[in-house]
Amino acid sequence: MTDLAQVVLLRAKPAGLELLLVRRGGVGAFALPGGAVHANEDLRVAAARVLFEDTCVLLGRDSGDAAATLEMPSLPLLRRQVLAGANATQTLREAGFTWASETVAAWSHWQAPSSTGLSSPGIRIDGIKASGSSTRVFVAPLPAGFAPHFDKTEAAEATWLLASEAGARGDELLLAPHVIRTCWELAHFDKLADVFAAARTRAQEPHPILPRMGPNLALLLPWDPDYESAGQGESLAFSYQPKWALGPSRFVRQDRTWKLVTPSSMPKG
Repeated sequence: MTDLAQVVLLRAKPAGLELLLVRRGGVGAFALPGGAVHANEDLRVAAARVLFEDTCVLLGRDSGDAAATLEMPSLPLLRRQVLAGANATQTLREAGFTWASETVAAWSHWQAPSSTGLSSPGIRIDGIKASGSSTRVFVAPLPAGFAPHFDKTEAAEATWLLASEAGARGDELLLAPHVIRTCWELAHFDKLADVFAAARTRAQEPHPILPRMGPNLALLLPWDPDYESAGQGESLAFSYQPKWALGPSRFVRQDRTWKLVTPSSMPKG
């Protein structure tokens, strides 16, 4: 199984919380910054690393050790070295930095469905791979004074999305289901501090989310009333009901994207 780490990079605005989305090549779906977790890598370190690789936003701090050079390190240069294959942790250490993994908080854990028909673009859960992948979503604040940076050769595009607008912009951005659900959850918060307090509470009730295909091309979440009785494909029912498992419990296809709904709001027939 492939383990992926994705980061919801957040900043507070008067209208609410915004998160960063990226896409490569100017086409296709916007996704959360992310990438594969290395073998034996701490998950929060992995989240900080993939965020740095994708956006040049460093969740780091002074290591307390002398840097290998007295010159002021260039973050874009360090990032290019990492993307070229250099060990990220060692590269930062030589520049006098270490990962500030304490600024990263686990938010949710998604398993990609194994059902036939769920591996096409726009339907995949993680936005990167199809079945057999595990995506761990983390939240992190945008550090003061930082802005996402992309090399000119990358043809990368980024946008900030107001969490409360994910439903309205899902078709435009081709958002994956887990991103839509995460935005729905974050839209209930106004302050970053409250998000991280909620993340600490959620960590006390960890449980992977494995959607199943349901009737009328619905994608059912484990707390949906039809999850066990009518769902198709591999299942992972909740052994208990986490407090965060509330609200809309299924997705339905609408145009090119998914819409998060409650069973009672679905059209009859």
